[in-house]
Amino acid sequence: MPKIETKKLLVEGAEELRVIPQLMAANGVTWNRGEEPLNIINCDGVENLLKPKYISTQLKTPNGLTHLGIIMDADEEPDNRWKSLYNACLPNIPSLPQNLPAEGLIMTLESGIKFGVWMMPDNQSRGMLETFLAYLGFAE
Repeated sequence: MPKIETKKLLVEGAEELRVIPQLMAANGVTWNRGEEPLNIINCDGVENLLKPKYISTQLKTPNGLTHLGIIMDADEEPDNRWKSLYNACLPNIPSLPQNLPAEGLIMTLESGIKFGVWMMPDNQSRGMLETFLAYLGFAE
C-alpha cells in the first residue's frame, strides 16, 4: 500500500534535502528513517518549483494533504524571488500576501491545508541556505 503523504515540503535541491532533516532533528523533531514526519521533495532547482501549475498540482493531488511548505533561496533579489513564487501561487491561493512577512508565512487555505513559505536566509535578505547556516555558525 502506498504511503499517504499528508505533509510535504518542497525544496530547491539536494542540499536542502540533506540539511533540513538535520536542522529539524537538532531542534527536537524526531527524524527516523521510515518514520519521517514529512516528505521533503527535491524540485531540482527553483525553476522547476516555480513552473506554472507545479504548486497547484501539489495542492490538488488527492493524497490527504494537510500541510504544504516551501523553502527556497532568496539569492540576489529577494523581492523578485517572492514575486515569482507569489505569481506561481496566486491562481490557487488568492489570499496570499503581496509581501512575504519577515517571520515567514504560515496560513490555512480555504481547503484546510496549512501552507507555509520560508525564503533563505531570513525571508528578507539576499542569500541562500549556506548563508542561513553561516548565521547559525555551521559554515565558515
